[in-house]
Amino acid sequence: MLLCLLLAIVLAASLYAITPQEQLGGRKPTLATSLYGGWMALLAQPIYAPPEAWYLKLVTGIYPIIGVLLIGEGIVRFALLMISRKHGEKEWMKVMASTYRDHVVLCGLGHLGARILQELHSANIPVIVIEKDKERRFITLARELSVPVLMRDMTEDQALIDAGVPDARVIIIATNNDMANLEVALDSRRLNPKIRVIMRLYEQQIASKISSALMVDAAFSSSALAAPVVAAMAMNASVLGSSMIAGVPHVTCELKLPSNTRLAGQSIGAIEAGENLRILARTPSAGPANHSPQSADLVQGGDTLVVHLPSDRLSSLSASISAR
Repeated sequence: MLLCLLLAIVLAASLYAITPQEQLGGRKPTLATSLYGGWMALLAQPIYAPPEAWYLKLVTGIYPIIGVLLIGEGIVRFALLMISRKHGEKEWMKVMASTYRDHVVLCGLGHLGARILQELHSANIPVIVIEKDKERRFITLARELSVPVLMRDMTEDQALIDAGVPDARVIIIATNNDMANLEVALDSRRLNPKIRVIMRLYEQQIASKISSALMVDAAFSSSALAAPVVAAMAMNASVLGSSMIAGVPHVTCELKLPSNTRLAGQSIGAIEAGENLRILARTPSAGPANHSPQSADLVQGGDTLVVHLPSDRLSSLSASISAR
């Protein structure tokens, strides 16, 4: 609408600029005067009355109607948009989403989607959410974080376009509907061949096969990622995170060694080699944390270690750190 208004003003200004005016002593108006004349013609206020040239007569006769349509409708639409912004309605969300570039599109705002949204927001990564269910309780969370939420069906091409998939860097598909997730993954790749596609699937084995067969950058099973975390919790480890590396679940956890642990007196290098893990940090029982421990450093009872290892090594590690 603004573009149409600008074109109308420029057209009228061009006609004014090429027409000598008797009121100016036969001279042509300046550019500024011509632009002003184009604007005033839309408001039914011609600056030269009556105009002499036939095309200026046409402008002064038609432009008031065009002005009512463009300016009047523009004011109404702007007012409705401001009301929509105040109440967080879909029109304003669509306008916000249209301004995003190089962002992340998150499909699904369930428990998993809400956690992902919080992590992305904490990392200052721009996000647009697509969610079909208006009753989702996490929609309130998204609005509190000022994240646009499009209340649309993600399987519709237009919903993906409105969310900016053609200009996005990543799409994360986190609903619990495997077939819909797969459909959206393929549609996203079609709309933007360069986009990174991360998709949730229930079965990790199927997720791994789809990831390699369908040009999906990452397919994950939330249950497979959660399993090592729960296992680590059961072994009195403070879980910091879990990940899937080359199809093998890994955990990063914090362990407090007993005072008479079997690992006491061993070097970090020896423990890493013997237990098939990596020690990321060591905090002595009395002293500051060391976030870059050396292989020659000796571990003592009462130390706190941050370790990264395959989840199936947790049980053997638990036995190794136990009391002598």
